[in-house]
Amino acid sequence: MLPLCKFYRYLIYRLYNFSGDTPMVNVIITLTLIHTIQLMTLLLIVNGFTSIKVSLEECGKNPLFGIAFMVLHYFLFYDKKKWGAIRKEFKDESPRHKKIGLIVVLAYLLGTVFLFFILGLRYDMYRDYLKYLLMDK
Repeated sequence: MLPLCKFYRYLIYRLYNFSGDTPMVNVIITLTLIHTIQLMTLLLIVNGFTSIKVSLEECGKNPLFGIAFMVLHYFLFYDKKKWGAIRKEFKDESPRHKKIGLIVVLAYLLGTVFLFFILGLRYDMYRDYLKYLLMDK
């Protein structure tokens, strides 16, 4: 498992305790989804603001990419002993800190998705505008 900063330890704690049915699966799937969206956001930025062109479609079309990314997350983030230590670290938090932590975690998760869609829309508008400017009249 990677050494993690306090925010990521708290994120894992909140995701792990979000649902009692399959907490390990919840954490791994959520982190995989969020990191995939962050990677795609980075690729949108690279495609939109540099001359380097990277295909987003190749990652989305190949299911092996998603499976490999999830397996990578499993090996990087899952360690039952460390997750037990993370649970102990945050189990005695006050209701006020719990509420603030929930807001920060939700802002991170929803902000990641929101940023991807906003940049995606901006990238499409920018790309169409450039095509319009460069068209031969």
